[in-house]
Amino acid sequence: MRLRGRVGVVTGASRGIGKEVATALAEDGMSLLLLARTGAALRELAEQLAASYGVRAFPAAVDVADPAAVERVVAHAEQHLGPVDLLVNNAARIESAELPFWQSDLDEVWSVVETNLRGPLLLTRALLPSMVARGHGRVVNVASLARAATQTGTYTGYAVSKRALSVLTASLAGPLSGTGVVVLDVLPGLVRTALTEGMPVWRDRPEQVWDEAAATARVVVDVARGRYDDRAGTLLDAPSLAGG
Repeated sequence: MRLRGRVGVVTGASRGIGKEVATALAEDGMSLLLLARTGAALRELAEQLAASYGVRAFPAAVDVADPAAVERVVAHAEQHLGPVDLLVNNAARIESAELPFWQSDLDEVWSVVETNLRGPLLLTRALLPSMVARGHGRVVNVASLARAATQTGTYTGYAVSKRALSVLTASLAGPLSGTGVVVLDVLPGLVRTALTEGMPVWRDRPEQVWDEAAATARVVVDVARGRYDDRAGTLLDAPSLAGG
């Protein structure tokens, strides 16, 4: 089943995993609302996807932790693209320094939590009612190697928010059972992005331990097609499932 005629929302879409996911969905025919903090790269991506794949792609530079902004973009998507079939909660931040919690800037820690957890909460809450009402929809929460951060005792906001995001996925699975709406975690593995390359914990890792963002994109496309509907509430290991 191709995704032509379906509508998706991808956060953190301007680079890294989000860009790869958006490209793969567009290639399969899905129209997209692309969200990120910065506008220029996002607009360029939207134009590229529209030209290359003949899909509708609308960019919106927003902070996903801003309730008013989320309300506006959801209304925009539904008005200009139609009912949303897929939400990919990919946007994420990390603390600027690898420090134990007691040395960290608490305001920065909380800001990370707001982006990584409040953002998905707001978008999921905004889109679930219409998905449930229509009896169809899928939400992908991009999980993380946050366990590496917890092993080093650093990046507290990142680790806590990503673990909490997986708890959200698990907690929604039961109530959504039988509604036609599926929520899943996707674990990208260790992918070279601006975020991971800024973490000292990943320095000097051999090339063979890094995974491809394309593996995550392939799994998200399969989720959108319904391949993993029977695994609602669980975590999908992208490199393993995609053969990466």
